Amino acid sequence: MPDNPKPFRVGLILTERCDASCSHCWFSCGPEKTATMSRYYAQDYIDKASRAGVDWISLTGGEPMLYPSLVENLVAYASERGMRTELVTNCNWAESPEKASGTLRRLIDAGLSVVNVSADDFHQGFVPFERVGHVYATAKRLGLKLVVMSALSRGSSRLSDVAIKLGDEIPPPGKAGSHTAIGIESGFTPVGRGAFLPRSVWYSDASTLTGGCGAVLRDLGVKPSGEVLPCCSASATIPSFGLGNLNDYELDEMLDKAWGADVFRILSEKGPWGLLNGPLDGVYANKCHLCSEVVGSLFV
Repeated sequence: MPDNPKPFRVGLILTERCDASCSHCWFSCGPEKTATMSRYYAQDYIDKASRAGVDWISLTGGEPMLYPSLVENLVAYASERGMRTELVTNCNWAESPEKASGTLRRLIDAGLSVVNVSADDFHQGFVPFERVGHVYATAKRLGLKLVVMSALSRGSSRLSDVAIKLGDEIPPPGKAGSHTAIGIESGFTPVGRGAFLPRSVWYSDASTLTGGCGAVLRDLGVKPSGEVLPCCSASATIPSFGLGNLNDYELDEMLDKAWGADVFRILSEKGPWGLLNGPLDGVYANKCHLCSEVVGSLFV
């Protein structure tokens, strides 16, 4: 039997607190949430990810930059262990070009590899777009790699509109060339708070429903409690779908056990379609939405 695929990234959900309450958020983050990961436990999770052969640590939330000193510490801690680091942020902290410059310089000095910025109509209901512009322009000037993430609804602004406002080209992955930035856009997943959005605004693409999942057990999440999520997407909200608590086990132990379960093998090879016991019934916005519905019916 071939070796199990190694995870390439672990996303530390540093906090469920956020200074935005976006209507599409599958994790339902917002100012009222309080769960936050301590520095001690976050460093331990990084150590366990390193021992499991993980290359990337992503610092996400909620909004991780509500705790800038924690972010800077963990970027340095992971970088010192030879890991690459990503910060996922809504940019609301970048009130001025000077604030963006000082903050990003410190993070670059700590070893930050990529800044992943959220820019779409959902986020811009809470975050002035000029703050995204401050982060984008500063990162580009400093040579820091950028990912621009846009969640789409029907009739919403597209990534091309974001690029025009930023005054730059933002090519998709694989076509970056010499560009500092790449852009990724996808329809929002109607799970969590997004489940309350009407079907009329779903940005659906039936072509995305089939095929294996390259994220399950490869692109992991860790909640502030230490619970390990099998992916960093909507299915991770299903309570009994977690892999266990990283405070109790090594990550590679948890993954070895998970790969022995049929559900994860099927998701990896065939996707959520492979878990269906009959024909597809219903309308789904994307593969993650289908997965959350199918897996949710199995793990009740």
